[in-house]
Amino acid sequence: MKKKYLFMAAIAFAITSCNSVLETTPETTISDAVVISDEKSSLAALVGVYDGIQGYYGINQLAHNVISDNLVNSTAPGNIIPTLVASGTSAFDPTSGAGYSSVYVAINRANFVINKTAELSSVSIKDASKKQYMGEAYFLRALAYFDLVRTYGGVPLILDPTNSPTQFNGVKRSTVTQTYAQILLDLNAADSLLTEAVVRNRANKFSVYALKARFYLYNENWDKAEEYATKVIANSTGFKLVKPYSTFYTTAKSTESIFELTFSASDKNPIYTYLLSAAEGGRLDYIAEAGFVAQLLDATKGGARKDLVKPLPSGAYAVTEYGNQDGSSSLFVLRLAEQYLIRAEARAKKNIPDLANAVIDLNTIKTRSDVPSFVATETTTTNDVLLAIENERRYELAFEGHRFSDIVRTGRAATVFGSLNSLFTDPGRWVFPIPYKEIVADPDLEQNPAYK
Repeated sequence: MKKKYLFMAAIAFAITSCNSVLETTPETTISDAVVISDEKSSLAALVGVYDGIQGYYGINQLAHNVISDNLVNSTAPGNIIPTLVASGTSAFDPTSGAGYSSVYVAINRANFVINKTAELSSVSIKDASKKQYMGEAYFLRALAYFDLVRTYGGVPLILDPTNSPTQFNGVKRSTVTQTYAQILLDLNAADSLLTEAVVRNRANKFSVYALKARFYLYNENWDKAEEYATKVIANSTGFKLVKPYSTFYTTAKSTESIFELTFSASDKNPIYTYLLSAAEGGRLDYIAEAGFVAQLLDATKGGARKDLVKPLPSGAYAVTEYGNQDGSSSLFVLRLAEQYLIRAEARAKKNIPDLANAVIDLNTIKTRSDVPSFVATETTTTNDVLLAIENERRYELAFEGHRFSDIVRTGRAATVFGSLNSLFTDPGRWVFPIPYKEIVADPDLEQNPAYK
């Protein structure tokens, strides 16, 4: 962890561009030491947490897309699985890092809201507001640590506000198990504080349920993954799959969205220029991988997901999901389609597999995207169903940063990615390296062994 960076964040929240996240007009350059003194300032500080999540999430997501076989560098499209290195050559190099310092900025801001709002009296803040703001901060901190652990493995757990650059010297990396344990503690805290009122760009109880479903899937607690995915899916008044498929990303806060990060022309999505062509005001650093494009364009596989890409004069295909030229495209953190696929996988992997209902969930997603249903026969095996779910996750969640983690967590990285880059037959390569600059800045931080 780059403690200097955290200290700078502790001096001032830069939250002037967050009006699209929360309906409030935050003050500019608010000192953390005095910011949270009443309800108004607590809300303003919470806006800063959302701004911090916005600040890292797109870059982290893009890095995960580039290191999987869905997205490639436009100047080296044949390098499908690039080699991860600790030192990058540019401000954003997804083969070297995925927003490590920026994630801790968001975490530090959440720490301030959690710790300082808890100290406010009932005279300073209404009880309902206090619970809501703290619940949101707990959820956002859980999300941030979840993204850290799936990217880097176990990380330093910092749960108190950082007030000086040396305050947490000596804090070592926690294990993966310890990091996940803290995430669950935060999710449980958020669950106890938040309500079920659905606001799609703010955390609520259903956001917690959805992230818990993902958490339990990653931790192979299939019964719990099924349970929490069902809590979301069962809320038919709050969440529905949209059709056509492209509606979820062409319409902000659609009924499919559980939690998304919203942007505007004045508060721009941080990754859109990487994916747009020069004619659209972008740089087109990354394009869809050609083999994956072929699958998306296949009516029996991609179906309506073909709209995720569009042809360019060069013959390559650009990604359309974040295609608003004014930078107003949302980033989708949790949506209903993923919950169906989580439940399908959990049902197939339970001690007594429930393949019939797993296939029903799988086909719910296939039907929405206009592809033929999976037909189970007497010879269909659990592995057949799981491979179909894996493929469906690839098409359905194509450019939302899931593919790399999906293949790693299911133990298939050596086969799938190793065939494209032999280095990935080494399990040590199934996490990102801590960026070299972070190792230099913090002598307490240990590099992942494969990158030493």
